[in-house]
Amino acid sequence: MSAPREPRLGPTRAEVLNHLRNVAEPVPVADVAASVGLHPNTTRFHLDALAASGLVVREVEQREQPGRPKVLYSAAHPHRESHYRDLAYAMVQHFAGGLEDRSARAEEAGRAWGVSLREELETAEPGREPLEVLVAAMTDLGYAPRLAERPGPVVELTPCPYGQLASDNPQVVCQLHLGLVRGLLGPGQPWSAVSIEPWAEPSLCLLRLARADEGVRRA
Repeated sequence: MSAPREPRLGPTRAEVLNHLRNVAEPVPVADVAASVGLHPNTTRFHLDALAASGLVVREVEQREQPGRPKVLYSAAHPHRESHYRDLAYAMVQHFAGGLEDRSARAEEAGRAWGVSLREELETAEPGREPLEVLVAAMTDLGYAPRLAERPGPVVELTPCPYGQLASDNPQVVCQLHLGLVRGLLGPGQPWSAVSIEPWAEPSLCLLRLARADEGVRRA
């Protein structure tokens, strides 16, 4: 079994990770934000996503003086990163093999993930349009999203940072991503995520959208 490749990062997230790899010790959000020129909330969003991917280690400051301890971040050792990727692969393999309703449960898990990411983005950068939030989040996850008409509105996603996992278990990974998109879009806005079409072209997946007021039901 070969482990999935390290996810392709967007430019902002890559800059945050490179900064951590260049410092010698764990640092708080404020230090990273000042160094890369981002708002602390935006920086925390990127750091937490990197931590969830296993590229960054998050720990609580050990201190004896009074006051709330800080959360510190540091770049993960490459050996540790490979273990996180192996763990993700093993979890998806187990999830895919043992549940009859795995697609629905993966979609639910992805939706909860998307809601969390959307709330972080809305806090960091309020007032963005739903599709802007979606494109920004998918970029940070390692895609190069592009809005297009094929016909009908679609988001072209390439490349897939989870291609190995998706090829082995599309019912889990692709449905998780569909739920992620639905969570990112959220309620009370004009767009609905209808489906994800994996490998519409060799390195391209299509996220199909529709106007929410057209009465499109969940796929």
